[in-house]
Amino acid sequence: MSFRNRPVLDRKHRPRWQDELRTQRLIVAGFAIAIAMALGIFGATAWSSFWDANLRPVASVGGTEFDREQLAARERVLTAERSAQFADLQSQLGGARDQIIQQQMQQLSASITSATGDATNSLVEGQVLESRAGELGITVSEQQVDAEIAKRRARPLRVGLSVILLEAKAAAPAAGQPTAKPTEADFKRAQQAAEAALKRVKAGEDFAAVAREVSADATAQTGGKIGLVADGDATYGEYVKDVGAAAKDAVVGPVRTDLGYVLLKVDERVPGGTDDTLVKLLTSSGVAGDAYRGYIRDEVLRQAYRDHFANKVVAATQAQRRVAQIFVAAGPAAPVREVRVRHILIQPLPDQQDQSTATDQQWAAALKKATALRTTLAAPDADWFAIAAEESSDPGSKDRGGDLGWQDPTSTQFVPEFGDAIKKLKVGELSEPVRTQFGYHLIEVSAERNSPGQEAADLVIQLRKDPGSFGKVARQVSEDAASAAKDGELGWVAHYELDPALEAAIFALDKVGDISDPVALPAGGTYIFKLLEVSDSRAVPEGRLKTIRSSGFDRWLTEIKRPAKIWIDPQFASSTTG
Repeated sequence: MSFRNRPVLDRKHRPRWQDELRTQRLIVAGFAIAIAMALGIFGATAWSSFWDANLRPVASVGGTEFDREQLAARERVLTAERSAQFADLQSQLGGARDQIIQQQMQQLSASITSATGDATNSLVEGQVLESRAGELGITVSEQQVDAEIAKRRARPLRVGLSVILLEAKAAAPAAGQPTAKPTEADFKRAQQAAEAALKRVKAGEDFAAVAREVSADATAQTGGKIGLVADGDATYGEYVKDVGAAAKDAVVGPVRTDLGYVLLKVDERVPGGTDDTLVKLLTSSGVAGDAYRGYIRDEVLRQAYRDHFANKVVAATQAQRRVAQIFVAAGPAAPVREVRVRHILIQPLPDQQDQSTATDQQWAAALKKATALRTTLAAPDADWFAIAAEESSDPGSKDRGGDLGWQDPTSTQFVPEFGDAIKKLKVGELSEPVRTQFGYHLIEVSAERNSPGQEAADLVIQLRKDPGSFGKVARQVSEDAASAAKDGELGWVAHYELDPALEAAIFALDKVGDISDPVALPAGGTYIFKLLEVSDSRAVPEGRLKTIRSSGFDRWLTEIKRPAKIWIDPQFASSTTG
């Protein structure tokens, strides 16, 4: 059997409806492809946006990653807390502390704008501290976290206060005598004055008017108004305790203080309670409970590290080094010849700004004194520090041995007569009395240099040849006036007390008398140390210990974080990220 194929029409004999149908099918297929491509592009764009906003890694610590969503949550927490603090400070305006409060508000406002970088740093630091806590024996309990959350969500009782201070004034000291402390008789007079002021207020006089008239407090001009104060305030916290539960408009006192006696008026009482502003801000910004709790836990952990540093790392008894120092201040960026200048000023009218009214006889007396003093200064063992302190009338240099620092002799800031004298003097040469509008000057060029760095290097070579000269050289060249006056004596130094580079140089010295290499700090200036004494176990005085615990913590924390493998996307890094 055979089959006949269906007749096929050629294109020119094909019916029009077939061509139209084919065209329609092609159009539909094209639209379908276009829609599919559009959907694909839209989907890819949506996914990219979602990934960038939520899943994009912003930092990692030792393999633990933090994504954009976690960062956004931490950022919202920081912004809410800082905004609540800002609002709280704003509510306290209207008193003696307005300037301080406004400065705090400005700082908070700036911190809100930097919340992204701070949030990144907070996440990273929290993870680092968590990873090291076990080996250091540092723990944080859930109860501690609960307590900190409750503390941050609470607002303390505040009392609006006004004050009248009647000061206990000691009698004026005799010339040359130190200021005397107030006696009991002085306090008794202050108490009587306070009782008299209280009597006026009780008789109906306005408290603010009496304050303006008799108060010795800085608030007198504003009627004694302090503003809202909470218990624990560094300046006025004791006043809150003094007024206790006194009602609004009550006047309490006289109350004795270190300065005299005060009267305190209660202007208002703002009850403590929940910080509703913080709660509302956290809620409105969508901060989940676990996100806020995680942030608070990191904060409590940081405080636990601070406590560990204060109580375990920094002990009351430490290895210490007693050293002397020479400080060479930074000079011009480009090498230039400079000379070290010191002088003593003898005036015809001692210690007066204007010498134009001095008589010829007074000028002659000043010249005679300067000439005689020159003989004393020319002696090899002349003590410029002692002589300048006693004889010089230049208040800016008399307590520094007459030192005026390093000067470019070709371009000085001094009057022409003084500048001309500097140009003519050689190193170690003492001038004859030089008259200027200020009086007679005895001027010495004590040293010269081409750069501070070269000066420090030359000093080290010189001092290692003759360590015994360190004190004398320190008095002559060190630009730290306080230690220079004591032959460079800096005193005992413990760990975490100085800049790390300085501390490393000091504790690298083993033998008494050793001289350190020059230590240049990026902030400017170079130090040279001499080891005077060593102790492997010496008590640190409480004042220094408190400073070390405070200022040394961030440095120790940086050491703790240094071994961690940290990556932070530069876009989200904080300027303070360590």
